[in-house]
Amino acid sequence: MLSESNNKTFFKLIKESSLEEIIWMCGYMSGFVSSNTKKSSLNNKKEKKITLVYGTETGNAKNLAFDIYQKAKNKKLQMKLISLDQYRLQDLEKEDYLFIIISTHGEGEPPSSAKSFFDFIHKNSDFKINHLKYSVLALGDKSYSHFCKAGVDVDKRLHNIGAVRIIPLHKCDVDYEEEADKWFLEILNFFQKKKYEQNTENRREKICGKVLNNILLSDKERGSNKEIHHIEISVQNEIKYLPGDSIGVFPENSSNKIHDIIEWILKNRKNEEYKYKEEIFNFLKKKLNIFHLSDNFLRKYSLLSEREYIPFNRKWKLIDLLKEFPIKKEFSLRDLIKIMEPIKPRLYSISSSPKVHYNEIHITVSRHRFQLNGETVYGHCSDFLSKLKEGDELDFFIYRNQLFRLPKNSKKDIILIGAGTGIAPFRSFLYEREAMEATGKNWLFFGDQHFYTDFLYQTEIQNWKKKGVLNHVSLSFSRDQEKKIYIQDKIWKNRIEFFSWIKNGAFIYVCGKKNPMSIDVEKMIFRVIDEVGECDPEFFIKKMKKDGRYLKDVY
Repeated sequence: MLSESNNKTFFKLIKESSLEEIIWMCGYMSGFVSSNTKKSSLNNKKEKKITLVYGTETGNAKNLAFDIYQKAKNKKLQMKLISLDQYRLQDLEKEDYLFIIISTHGEGEPPSSAKSFFDFIHKNSDFKINHLKYSVLALGDKSYSHFCKAGVDVDKRLHNIGAVRIIPLHKCDVDYEEEADKWFLEILNFFQKKKYEQNTENRREKICGKVLNNILLSDKERGSNKEIHHIEISVQNEIKYLPGDSIGVFPENSSNKIHDIIEWILKNRKNEEYKYKEEIFNFLKKKLNIFHLSDNFLRKYSLLSEREYIPFNRKWKLIDLLKEFPIKKEFSLRDLIKIMEPIKPRLYSISSSPKVHYNEIHITVSRHRFQLNGETVYGHCSDFLSKLKEGDELDFFIYRNQLFRLPKNSKKDIILIGAGTGIAPFRSFLYEREAMEATGKNWLFFGDQHFYTDFLYQTEIQNWKKKGVLNHVSLSFSRDQEKKIYIQDKIWKNRIEFFSWIKNGAFIYVCGKKNPMSIDVEKMIFRVIDEVGECDPEFFIKKMKKDGRYLKDVY
């Protein structure tokens, strides 16, 4: 409320001002409030709490927790360390991130120091901690039948009461050091990635482009099992990106599916919501997720539904959920929208070069197809992109991947290992190396199912080989012969020269599916280092990673 004197001044000013002056004042005050609100929000933003707790019987979990705490400190990761027997149980509702190291005692029991914590989360049936993000490291002994059971029980229970598991459960045998190191590395990678994503979010700038071409690369007429699209996007102004970067795309929902959702909800409700129908339609189409609904959303939805229990063991689409678990009559379409989650962007590696493709960005998209509840469905974003036509507009942003860059020294040799759409960033790399007349050698390993239907960018790769841009091309088409041949088999076939390259300083890049491709490739590289180089592969790869010579972009 204004004071009496200010109130008089305010209404006198309004009375004596023109409409244009009042509009200007409204705009000024709106901007002033918005600016100060943002400043206040930034000042009040608290750092997320990270807590490491341990439950021990013999002291192993305690020693390990202290070791990890020290490593985190060395890496500038601030966390609190506390034993579970000293942990205040009421603090669990206040935690942001909780990492738990717990041993198993006796017949699958938690250690005595963790008993109160264990009982608290298991016996309190109404307890929900939807905001908590967590991971568990379980210590045990494989010679016992209840191997790591206490850790398994804690991990499962936290998930069931709403907490979000950010790193899968790791189970350790008596020799726990190696597995514990992997767990800590995943924690470190999680926070490094989160920090980078936050920085990227702060720098995110929407770019409006127009589709130049949408070309089907895989030959379906000859029997390809895949649908791979090469999409070229033009923009009016210069785009700043580097080879290795990606674009982020927010896919739109199908108009037909949004229409079905709105009609289903409104058909038995009062007509007043129809006047907002167009506004709601556009909001649902461009902003809100209607596929693969999260457990968190399902929990909230159950409060609106006529039936409270909704099974989490299947992937739900919103329209199916509405039909099987209708919303109570007292709730409206707007109540549903309030609990819905935004569409998340999908990232696609850029396959063009800023030095060659002026004011253009190219991406390589596999239209993902899979079975869901007995129905053939397509990946939300890949389906959206595959249907784009020449002239269609597309909004996107640049996702800068500092962890997947060409060597700063263009004299360095590079080995590119990719399968399927994993070829995308390597097309960018090779165009860039050619344009800058890099003197370092280039070796491409590429694999897919069939030579005649799935050899992506075949003409360009063959031209680079003829021109000497590519010194070696090693191809593997797994289904062209009775015995399947994969990329890792080609690495082994060329193992002598492969090791010679990496021994002499070559950079290795791996792009494609994480499992099994990147895992199988890494195992083979380990084998080559061990058997050909007669070196300790772990030490060798660790040194390459430290020097920034072993880089992966896998999904």
